[in-house]
Amino acid sequence: MKKAKVILIILIMLILVVSIVSCQKQNSQKGNDTRSDQDQADVGDCSQTESGSKQELADESPSPGDSMETKHVNTQLQKITFVLDWTPNTNHSGLFLAQQQGYYAEEGLDVDFQESDMNFIEMVATGSAPFGIASQEQVLQARSSEAEIPIVAVAAILQHNTSGFASPAGRGITTPRDFEDKTYSGWGTELELAFIETLMKQEEADFAKVNIINQSASNYIAAMESEADFAWIYWGWDGINCELQAYPLNFILLQDIDPRLDFYSPTIITNETVINDNPELIRRFLRATAKGYSLAVAEPDKAVEAVLEMAPELDRELVSASQKWLSKKYIDDASVWGTMELEIWLSFKNWMLQYGVLENDLDPAQAFTNDYLP
Repeated sequence: MKKAKVILIILIMLILVVSIVSCQKQNSQKGNDTRSDQDQADVGDCSQTESGSKQELADESPSPGDSMETKHVNTQLQKITFVLDWTPNTNHSGLFLAQQQGYYAEEGLDVDFQESDMNFIEMVATGSAPFGIASQEQVLQARSSEAEIPIVAVAAILQHNTSGFASPAGRGITTPRDFEDKTYSGWGTELELAFIETLMKQEEADFAKVNIINQSASNYIAAMESEADFAWIYWGWDGINCELQAYPLNFILLQDIDPRLDFYSPTIITNETVINDNPELIRRFLRATAKGYSLAVAEPDKAVEAVLEMAPELDRELVSASQKWLSKKYIDDASVWGTMELEIWLSFKNWMLQYGVLENDLDPAQAFTNDYLP
């Protein structure tokens, strides 16, 4: 009996040993399987990371068609607003070309051109737009006002004034003396009346004999046919349009009568805050803009397409003829596009003071700068 018990105990112990060994093997296998799964996952992660890195490198690499000389275009573009002085026209060609050709993008800029409802100086002065367009007299008037509006001209779009007084050829107005007993249709500004008075004084004519009205017609030709004998126009647009319409004119260029009236119109403006806090933005913007106007000089046809792309409602024939004429005026007799001379600012400022077109005297050297031109 005792012998049977001993044998039973031995069998139970053997069963326990076998069970323990079996469990240890199973646990060991599970651990190996877990490590194997983790290793596979780790390998997968590494493979995915390597694949992602390769993809990133591929994205940064030039495509087969790219030239190694192609300039880098900053993908993080700084959005800025440029406010126009009027609806799009050929004065703005270089700006639109710089946008179309990617010159602004090369400088890291995304320029939004906005048409103005006559508050363009306020927008630039307050920082709503870092850049805009204004004529020399507008800059001087803003800075000499009681508000001392801090705008500054940083480039001249045209080197010389292109405006004057135009009349239908049949009205017999060939000199300022002929303004006597004629009707002038204008915008009612002090500036244009001062122009008329200045020119008439040069020929000892009587300014008081001019009948002055505010223009009510929609354009120059309509005004001449319905209400007036002469008006102040810019030849590069209205004068060219009259040529295309076979509407012959007599034209008196302002500076042909008085050299003081050869002023910069239009100019590109900014404000003193941008000058003090972000001068590099001005340099970047003007580098691209200068390239745009240089291209407009060299290839007027491209400038035409840039203007029409911005304003497709414009008449192609007028834009083309205007652009052909203006392309010679952007740089003209200057060494580079955009530069301005103190003597022109000083002379015109003194004339404005003489005729009461400025509220207060000012230093014209503070009203413009060439420092940021390329």
